[in-house]
Amino acid sequence: MGVGILCMLGVVALWSFVPVLVKLLFPVFDPLTISFLRSAQGAAFVLALFFLRGHRLRDIEWSRWHIIGGLSMSVNYSFYALSLSYTTASAGVLIVQVQYVTLAVLAAFVLHERLGLAKVAGIGLVLAGVAVVVGMRTDVSDLLAPRYRLGNALMLFSGLGWGVYALANKALAHRAETPAILFPMMGISALVTGVLAAPQFELRSPPTVETLAAVLFVGVLGTGLSFTLVSEGMKRLSAALAGTITTATPIAQIALAHWILQEPVTWSLAGGGVLILAGVLGMVYAERSQTENEPNRVAECGFSRACCRAPRRL
Repeated sequence: MGVGILCMLGVVALWSFVPVLVKLLFPVFDPLTISFLRSAQGAAFVLALFFLRGHRLRDIEWSRWHIIGGLSMSVNYSFYALSLSYTTASAGVLIVQVQYVTLAVLAAFVLHERLGLAKVAGIGLVLAGVAVVVGMRTDVSDLLAPRYRLGNALMLFSGLGWGVYALANKALAHRAETPAILFPMMGISALVTGVLAAPQFELRSPPTVETLAAVLFVGVLGTGLSFTLVSEGMKRLSAALAGTITTATPIAQIALAHWILQEPVTWSLAGGGVLILAGVLGMVYAERSQTENEPNRVAECGFSRACCRAPRRL
């Protein structure tokens, strides 16, 4: 479990830089081209990792979950970049948190993962924290301003896309290694986003060394490495816990947006951040308690671990 938590914390660190860098790339690339570059570099990273582990392409056992995950990933990337071209980074990173709600709910109904009262309480604290940050910001009118409405709506679809992708990843987590899960998905995403980006591709201005560095960070580290860490983390943690840990990401993202993009920050960010972190810690505690009690439940019922897990849900 400890390795899984470290993986998800690494994801938080890497994702913290992504929205700011994406917005800084808009003067050079259009949103769909950025989405394609993310997918293509991410696919190249996991393919290299796949070969380094001694595998061949024919070793991949394709599943419908690969297709579902790849299409959902393309939705996530495309709508994320499109959204940030209309709305602020601070608003976008809060709205996209619908992704962990999507993941937790789908995992409960499709994968029959148990939530438990403690985890539900943790999710409630996280939701309360997000509500405080959104509802009590002095610039909350920005979230509803006409020029931001389209961006906010697009970000909702981005969050839904990530939630479905994460469900597909979770479904494959114990059937295949991480590169064998991610490469087909990112390959499909690169194909879809490439087809969408090609007709309108243009360089809005000549790229600089800083621009190319940002592209590499977003694609290789912010996509390839981070999604590898997500996949490894989700093998070791429940979908609810893995998704909830990533909700700590907006705190760093909003801070960077304030520092680099000069987007405003209010005191409500501190209060909301405390609630979010408290919710994350509550989820971690609940996960640890369930892990420690699992052998006792299996011994008492006399059946397999999978049998004991399946019927327990909210």
